Amino acid sequence: MKRTNTPGCSHRGLVPFLAISFAGAWITMIPLWLDGLRRTSAAQGTPRLAALCMILMMLVPALTAFGLTARRRGPREAVRVLGLARVTPWRHEVHCAAIALTIPLGLTAAGLMVATLADWYIPAHLPGPAVITPLMLSALVSIPLYFGEELGWQGYLLPRLLRHGRPRGLLIGGAIWGAWHVPMTALGGSYPGHSVLLGIPVAVVTAMLLGTVIASVRLVTGSVWAAVAAHLSLNEFALPLTHDVSGDLVDPLLAGPLSISTWPASALAVLGIWLTYRRRAGTMRSATARPGAHWSRSGAAT
Repeated sequence: MKRTNTPGCSHRGLVPFLAISFAGAWITMIPLWLDGLRRTSAAQGTPRLAALCMILMMLVPALTAFGLTARRRGPREAVRVLGLARVTPWRHEVHCAAIALTIPLGLTAAGLMVATLADWYIPAHLPGPAVITPLMLSALVSIPLYFGEELGWQGYLLPRLLRHGRPRGLLIGGAIWGAWHVPMTALGGSYPGHSVLLGIPVAVVTAMLLGTVIASVRLVTGSVWAAVAAHLSLNEFALPLTHDVSGDLVDPLLAGPLSISTWPASALAVLGIWLTYRRRAGTMRSATARPGAHWSRSGAAT
């Protein structure tokens, strides 16, 4: 795996970030609780009030991360520390973002194959331009929202969690991401029609798996932009296409990117990430243990 651009971070600021982000998530959902809104079916649309609350909720992590960082280091330094500054040529970052867009689609496709074999999903047709064009326009408009989440999770939280070790830090970050969605999940946001006692654990496990993949994209590219692309692809393409391709109503618990049928593919991806990291760590240990090996100024073993 490529060396990442994650500036050194201390645990200082971790507790305030989590406290504000979680409190903000619950506060932004208060209007929906007061309104008594709850999704009870996958056929139920998203009311305007719910859409507004979700938009505000998605912006909380970024505003919290930037505010805490700028308070300590100033706005300009916050841009660099949070991974906003360009670390590679734009052509490379665009290439990485394009690859990141395909990852959730690939995992979802693998999951839909499992769901089809289990008779949980019935594919009917391939999506045409009339379906793809509106999704692309929606994705372009929604970029700031996904940036709002990933700046907080991948720009601020992830570097601090890596002090626990990369595999453990990635999984902890995914669990935090899933727990942060609880106010929305409890209202039937991800798994309408299912018990909260079932929906919340499934959401946390799903977030641990998918969050590890998205965080790894951030680490490999050294920028939050590719992570934004992966998250955007998950919600703006993989989720709606799952419904558009099927001829029947789809249960998101059983089919789609957030379903249990996608767990095997996501788990294999996480296993591959862990094995790659372990092999890379073993290679580095072997290089430093070689007799006569020394380090040049660039940090490469010679």
